[in-house]
Amino acid sequence: MNKTTLISFAFILPAFTFGQIKNPKNLTYEWTTDTSKHIVDLSELTLTTSKDALPTLDFPKFILKSDKNFNFYEYEPVIAVSYNGESKAYPLSLLTMYELSNDSIGGEQAMVTFCPMCNAAMVFNRKVKKDGQQYLLNFGISGLLMHNDMIMYDKQTNTWWEQLMGEAIVGELAGVELKMMRALIISVKDYFDRYPEGKILSPEGIKIIDKTTGHRPFHHLNHENSTIDSAYFLPEKVDSRLPPLERVLDIHTEGHTIIYPFSSLAKKEVLNEVYDNMYFTIFYHSDMVSVLDEDTLSKSRKIGSATAFRSYLNGVNYTFKKKDNYFVDDQTHSVWDITGYCKEGTLKEKQLMILPHSNHFAFAYLAFFPDAIIYGK
Repeated sequence: MNKTTLISFAFILPAFTFGQIKNPKNLTYEWTTDTSKHIVDLSELTLTTSKDALPTLDFPKFILKSDKNFNFYEYEPVIAVSYNGESKAYPLSLLTMYELSNDSIGGEQAMVTFCPMCNAAMVFNRKVKKDGQQYLLNFGISGLLMHNDMIMYDKQTNTWWEQLMGEAIVGELAGVELKMMRALIISVKDYFDRYPEGKILSPEGIKIIDKTTGHRPFHHLNHENSTIDSAYFLPEKVDSRLPPLERVLDIHTEGHTIIYPFSSLAKKEVLNEVYDNMYFTIFYHSDMVSVLDEDTLSKSRKIGSATAFRSYLNGVNYTFKKKDNYFVDDQTHSVWDITGYCKEGTLKEKQLMILPHSNHFAFAYLAFFPDAIIYGK
């Protein structure tokens, strides 16, 4: 297929057409995407819902903690993003319903994403460049999956983008990578402790209950981490080195191929690491709950928060240890929180640089990166 034949039409995607894209439900789909341009085997893609079946939150409203509509559990998880003096929190309890938000934060054009099936919460810059041309993209949910992970599409070129890879995989912009933005997966309490004047996504007008079941979407998905519920997941090869729903932290640094299981981080609580002359640290504490467990978040099990930072600051490579629910550096004995912010001591009000990192279920990350080294294995 070439560009001259690309016209808008609706078609059925049977299993033997369009590069062997799987279509087990025999869904009708409308696309103008040039599937001849791709960087992955199209047989790895599966069509599961219609295009835009899941709405996105585009430039949504936010509120302060003091707002009358504030009603979030203090230990539920949020994606916390702070740029140029503006801080926003996106509760995963809301993103389980919408999964994607096109937004702006501190003048940066952001796409905030959450794939519940892979527990993948990632933030990207919506500006990309190819062949000298710059694009500002708005994204939607394609209805396609790759290794059970969401595939977005941009509304400007209809290119398909894989979330966990952060890359365009099919279409005009195939091969272009999204720039990952610095973000933290922390609790509501930790967010407002760090950013007391920060904003949080307004729940007004947002329904988080699945009309067909009366439950939050994907509730009980992470109730037990050694098995995968076939009601949610397509059959995939699972790496035997970790339980499939074990959470892992990965750091997005070129060439860094080590992932850190939460089970190991829970035991260590702090890791002081060096990679390619880069000193970094990982903080962990146990308060945050899973949004994929119980409908009532206060009854959900604790899964903890893990965050990663450059430990080099003002010419010094700092090392840390855990003390109560905070972290203390060995060099000045200053006290730091889970966001890498110094609360007390000689370095008070200093902020460690957040490394681009994300959390995923082990099965998902290892499906895309099977050669990854697992810390502690």
